[in-house]
Amino acid sequence: MVAVIIVLALLLLLGWTILFHHFKALRAANVNLVKQEQKEASLLFQLREAKERYCRLEEKLRKLQCELQKEKQKEDHR
Repeated sequence: MVAVIIVLALLLLLGWTILFHHFKALRAANVNLVKQEQKEASLLFQLREAKERYCRLEEKLRKLQCELQKEKQKEDHR
């Protein structure tokens, strides 16, 4: 009877040990996942800013090209 109780207690202890080990692994994986999500959000923000700068520069380039074309047409008419 005592041996059965000891075996059951050891199985319970082993179960708790395994459960704790898996809990620690899941916690570490969750921390890594959160870090990756933060990095992804940061990179998406940087990409969005770069696209906005690109669009502004592209618009500025179009305006300058248009002005140059107008200047060239004026000179050609002279």
